[in-house]
Amino acid sequence: MIHILLLTTFSTILSYLILKSIYTIIFKSKKKVSKFLVFIGAVGLIVFYYTPYSFYLEPSYWQFRNMCKINELPNNEEKYNKILSYFDTDLDRLDWEELNNNNDNKRKWKITKEHGYYRQGIYEYATLTKEKEINSRLGMVASFLSNEAEINRYNINQMAINISWRTRRYFFEITNLLSYGDMWIEKTLACVDVAKENMTPKGFKQ
Repeated sequence: MIHILLLTTFSTILSYLILKSIYTIIFKSKKKVSKFLVFIGAVGLIVFYYTPYSFYLEPSYWQFRNMCKINELPNNEEKYNKILSYFDTDLDRLDWEELNNNNDNKRKWKITKEHGYYRQGIYEYATLTKEKEINSRLGMVASFLSNEAEINRYNINQMAINISWRTRRYFFEITNLLSYGDMWIEKTLACVDVAKENMTPKGFKQ
C-alpha cells in the first residue's frame, strides 16, 4: 500500500512538472496547469511504469540483463570464470570442498528425467553456490551441471548464472479466498526472461 501511495504521489508531481514545462517553455503561458491534465498525465505515467518498456530506463535492469547474457556463451572455462568473477572467485580459488560437502538438498541434487534437462552421462548432478545479494534489487546463484556427484573444475559440463531482478512493480493478488487475504506481490524477472541459456555441454559443437 505504501508503494502505491508513493507511486501515485511521484507520478502526480512528475506529471505536473512536465505539464508546467510545456506551458511555460513551449507555449510561453503563465496560466495555471489544469488539474484534469495533471490527473490524466499521472495515470499515463503509472500505466507506462507497469509496461516492460519502462525497464529500459533503469540502470539496474541493464546490469541484470548484461549479466544474464553470459549464459548464452559456449560452455568453457572462460565462461565459467566470467560467472565466478561475480562471486569474487574463479576456478582456481573456488571452495570445492564447501560446494561438494554441503548437506542442503536445495543446493545439490540428482537430476532426473522429470527435470527436463537430464542427459545421461552428461547432466546427472546439479550443484548451486550460496546465494549472493548484489544490491537490494539483484540476487544470484551459479549453477553447475555435471555427470559426477562430486564436482570439480574438469567435470563441469554446463554452468549458468541465475539472477533474480526485483522490478519494484507490485500486483494485487487474492492469496486466500476463504480468509480474503489480500496481498501486493512484487514481480521479479529471472535470466530466462531476458537471455537464452546455452545447454550445449562443454566440448560439444553447437
